[in-house]
Amino acid sequence: MPQNSQGLPADIIRNRRTTAALVPAAARHQTSTLASSPAQRRAGDGRGSLLLLCILGLLFEGILLLALPFLPGLKVANDPLQQALPGLFPWLSLFDWTTYVPQGLHWLSSVPWFDPTHPGLGNPDLQLFLLGIAFLVYLLAAWVGGRVARVHPSRVVTSLLFVLILFFALLFGVTLACIPVHFSALSQDMLAYGLYGRMVVLYHVNPYVVLPQQFGHDMLHQVATGAPVPPGTALYGPVWLDLSLLVALFAHDSIANLLLGFRGLGLIVHLINTLLIWYILARIKPERRISGTLLYAWNPVVLLLSVFVMHQEVLVILLLLLAAVFFLHNASLMAWVFGILAVLVNPFCLVVLPLFLFLCIRQSRMMRLARLIPWWLVFWLVTILMVTLAYVPYWQGMGLAGLQANLLHVFWPNTNINSLDAAVLTLPVRLPANVIWLFLPQHWTLVALALVGIFLLFSLWFANTIGLFAWCVCWIFLLLAILMPVYWPWYVLVSLALALCCARDGTVNLTVLLSLGALLGYYCWLLQPVWPGQALLTVGLPLVVWGWVLFFTSTWRHTRARGAAADKRKRGAVAV
Repeated sequence: MPQNSQGLPADIIRNRRTTAALVPAAARHQTSTLASSPAQRRAGDGRGSLLLLCILGLLFEGILLLALPFLPGLKVANDPLQQALPGLFPWLSLFDWTTYVPQGLHWLSSVPWFDPTHPGLGNPDLQLFLLGIAFLVYLLAAWVGGRVARVHPSRVVTSLLFVLILFFALLFGVTLACIPVHFSALSQDMLAYGLYGRMVVLYHVNPYVVLPQQFGHDMLHQVATGAPVPPGTALYGPVWLDLSLLVALFAHDSIANLLLGFRGLGLIVHLINTLLIWYILARIKPERRISGTLLYAWNPVVLLLSVFVMHQEVLVILLLLLAAVFFLHNASLMAWVFGILAVLVNPFCLVVLPLFLFLCIRQSRMMRLARLIPWWLVFWLVTILMVTLAYVPYWQGMGLAGLQANLLHVFWPNTNINSLDAAVLTLPVRLPANVIWLFLPQHWTLVALALVGIFLLFSLWFANTIGLFAWCVCWIFLLLAILMPVYWPWYVLVSLALALCCARDGTVNLTVLLSLGALLGYYCWLLQPVWPGQALLTVGLPLVVWGWVLFFTSTWRHTRARGAAADKRKRGAVAV
């Protein structure tokens, strides 16, 4: 029998063609439509979600523009921060909607809680109301992102979604970077960075040794006066002081340039962090990359504390995410380098450095002995070289004793503020003397560090994958933020980013709730006087809500599993 090039008999090929010709065209069209309809529906769902995310992004931006007249706080005649950016950008007044709709202020003034002229209530309430709406929009956007992943959008739609997320993150960041800011405990750190940089550039002194109060004549002298916790000698890492020095050089003698320098740095790093979270989730859990990236990039608290009142934690996130990326590629030496850099930016990262070292040891086990010995020599040589080069410019006058005192002040604070420890000591209930003794900052710090140390030992045994590594590092920072005697809203940022990378629902829910608590903490610091027990609301309430949610969801899943097992047994009995 003659055969064709495929090795099939010619009669079979002829019969196939005849059968195809006998099938009606309408039936063939219906069959092809049915076969392609799931893909078409998936693509359509992706495009619909793309449009919905675009609408939510525009709504989020509209809320930020509505909040623009109120985020700078009440106008103070002698506050140079409020006057800096409007003096540099006169066109900012074009975005102040109160100049076009003056009756809007009259309507707001009719409600005492929203009266923007009220010195201690109206303006903070307006900010909390608008930012709360923005938080709801953000959660809705994350929900839409989660729904998109369930329908498996095409690669083109997925790429467009990422571009859309990044574009709106840039738009939100630029908006917040241009809004004026007033001097407060929330903006104090950003100004402290600039002052320490100016101390090195202009006055050639060591910020680790010299107090900033000695430069009251400087343009940033307000950093040292009127703050709840006046800054002492620098507690930041030397790499962060080097970056502050570069921003101070860029700013010259302009407060506006200083603000733009730190805000621009925070915005760039925030966008890079968004890209890295997308990349890590694409490698670890692709179905969570859209919602996970949205939960970080559009988070109002992350945007406020990374751009509007920029804090160094956004750079710590970048370095930890880069370390995770290199661990994914088995480049443990580069991951270790970024771990050391994170410590040299924020000394708190010293706690997770043993976990980095242990993961490097695990990945180096696959090397042969001839390569392993030179690798470890290079490993320790690079470590010593990085630490030495970072501290050499600041070593004079500090020495080993100064470094030890600096680390002791970071890990053993002698005060408590915004924390659960501070809230317990300010309770109206009279506590026994031994309980009060335990919650004193010096004693409670020992308990907190002991618990973190126990969890670190558990992590050394447990973290054998990159996802578990990110989960353990996340929980170490969570324990430090929750238990230490000093707590600030920006302490949650690192834990949120790492929780999104490990993509574990319980941890993600907790960090999102804590970011909402951080928003409440932001609001509490806008009120005067500041509530000393605010941690009951900003930390305690998210923990309680998370615990109940975890309990009910676990109960529901257990009940469903038992019901499914019972149905399976019934079907088996009927079949028999």
